[in-house]
Amino acid sequence: MKMSLAMRTAGVLAVAAIGLTACGSDNSTGSSSNGSGSGGGTVSLAPQGSTFQAAIEAQWASKFASIDPNIQVTYTGNGSSTGIEQFGEGNVPFAGSDVVMTPDQQAAADKACGSTAISLPITAGGVAIIYNVKGVSNLQLSASTLAKIMSSQITKWNDPAIKAENPGTNLPAEDISIFFRSDGSGTTSILWNFLETTAKADWPLKLDTVDKTLNWKNGNTQGATGSDGVTAGVKNTEGGITYAEVSYAKQNSLPTASIKGAKGGYVAISGATVAKSIQSGFSITGTGNDLAGSLSFNDMTGYPLSTVSYVLACSKYSDAKTGAAVQKYLQYAAGDGQGEADALGFAPLPSSLQSKVQAAIDTIS
Repeated sequence: MKMSLAMRTAGVLAVAAIGLTACGSDNSTGSSSNGSGSGGGTVSLAPQGSTFQAAIEAQWASKFASIDPNIQVTYTGNGSSTGIEQFGEGNVPFAGSDVVMTPDQQAAADKACGSTAISLPITAGGVAIIYNVKGVSNLQLSASTLAKIMSSQITKWNDPAIKAENPGTNLPAEDISIFFRSDGSGTTSILWNFLETTAKADWPLKLDTVDKTLNWKNGNTQGATGSDGVTAGVKNTEGGITYAEVSYAKQNSLPTASIKGAKGGYVAISGATVAKSIQSGFSITGTGNDLAGSLSFNDMTGYPLSTVSYVLACSKYSDAKTGAAVQKYLQYAAGDGQGEADALGFAPLPSSLQSKVQAAIDTIS
């Protein structure tokens, strides 16, 4: 049985709303238009998906309102899995996702678009390991120790493995409480891929590759919906730990761990260290204007838990106004909008990747 969209999104909406016009859809792509405004009327776009990119989408939508007030963008952050599903059903004009589509999802999206659906890297960011341990603000964790924590093999903050990586830090004999994404999450998939790649011997959890959920252990784990949900859980729980895009840590004044990756050395999360990792660890695997790619965590030279987040769009829209509006908004996001990244804890796309994304967006119609 499918959950209703209302059930899946309850309590986890990260919305960037521009203008007062209602954004109800009157066609199959989650966009609507009316006769007001210049240039043929106002177009309202209501994309959904990744909570990872919700903060920067909100900033882009706010800035874009002054560039073209006739295009109104309302982004709902309800998880990559929901975004992919809604895009594949033709209910949204584009979607945000932290993971590439499976072949079946690609086929559904192509059918909904009536043209080839394309994946476009739109921002880069790090999956922050967010924690709440009294008196500890500079936690260091290797991939191996992180894997043992997140799989409930380590359950106390003063465990010898954690103490060994944090000499001189007063770690309390406090229970570790893991807050995980109970909804389908690209961020969960990224965490799983990182630990599966860099700490496989210590990482027993399995990923549902369609739903993007893990078989978390019972005992010291608690599920919550959305990046905001898991971060709130940690904020309200001493001993809590979770994973989310770094802006959620900043919004809640919570510290993040420095992570030791395959290249050695503990690296703190920042726009600069994420950019360094994407430059060294991301490669395009798609063809033509489809810029889906893969992450090589073992090759990342900066913050080791870094990723790109995608926009899923149609190469050609059945409604010309929708296509033109999507293209113009994405041209801004992939262009001047990249300048908004650093302040929010994201990283601009590397220039070589950015130029390919911009060229692909220019072909959308």
